[in-house]
Amino acid sequence: MSLRTKAAAAAVALALGGSVAVSATPASANASGGVVHGTGVAWDDWNDEGPISQSSYAHSNVAAMWQAILWADGQLSSTAAIDCRFGPATAAATRTWQADHGTASDGIVGSDTLARASGQLSGTPGSGNRISYEGRASGRYVTFTRTDDGRWGMYVGNDLRTLWYTEATFSACA
Repeated sequence: MSLRTKAAAAAVALALGGSVAVSATPASANASGGVVHGTGVAWDDWNDEGPISQSSYAHSNVAAMWQAILWADGQLSSTAAIDCRFGPATAAATRTWQADHGTASDGIVGSDTLARASGQLSGTPGSGNRISYEGRASGRYVTFTRTDDGRWGMYVGNDLRTLWYTEATFSACA
């Protein structure tokens, strides 16, 4: 077999192997999809989400999601701080949360920070089921949902909304 034929065969094998590997990997989500999304087990859905910061999706439902997590972990003192605005107070609380959880303390909620937070999720995903974020502060938790098509939602009180990156639709977002 000639060198050119061997190289062509290797390229075809690599391409086929790469396509098999890609098809075995779950679909990737990110902010460009517009909503927190996932497939398969819920606990790894957040690993490819974000970033959320003072300059990225700073007024959105995902900013409210992160504020709810900060509240549940005792970094924000009351639910009144869940206003869907990732401002200086949220950035400071994020840096403290990140330091407490062993991630880079940059005040930006990226995939590493969200992956660490997802370790505190429990429940069963699917329409009508609830997933809880068990906070470190006594008695504080956040209730999420994940629909059969993979979209995440969250309750702020009795207000259930989809976790949109580009919209701030919770009643608390006024």
